[in-house]
Amino acid sequence: MGEFSTLLQQGNGWFFIPSAILLGILHGLEPGHSKTMMAAFIIAIKGTVKQAVMLGLAATLSHTAIVWLIALGGMYLSRAFTAQSVEPWLQLISAIIILSTACWMFWRTWRGEQQWLAGNHHHDHDHDHDHDHDHDHDHDHDH
Repeated sequence: MGEFSTLLQQGNGWFFIPSAILLGILHGLEPGHSKTMMAAFIIAIKGTVKQAVMLGLAATLSHTAIVWLIALGGMYLSRAFTAQSVEPWLQLISAIIILSTACWMFWRTWRGEQQWLAGNHHHDHDHDHDHDHDHDHDHDHDH
């Protein structure tokens, strides 16, 4: 087999369509596609099978539409930019996004800890109890 681009230019791209569809189906079954959350939602609202199918269909169509939009946008932008010129900028942007997310998560965790500590502040003073817990009365506790 030759290079992928050569196969496409020779008109053999149809061969890859079934494998792309199969890989897409397998990808959709992997963790992280909110299937658990959608299933919990359907159970929580006591949804019907029809509602579950509609929710799954909506998730599938929206996911597919986003993938197509990204692919078409990439094809359009690839005419104006080369990978060599764009890659350093994409790496920088990715690093900024990752570091920003990490800082935001750290800040939220720290702020939550501070709020928890402020809400659970205990004073160091004694509470003396000057009474006994004996039962010094005349009746019994038989039931």
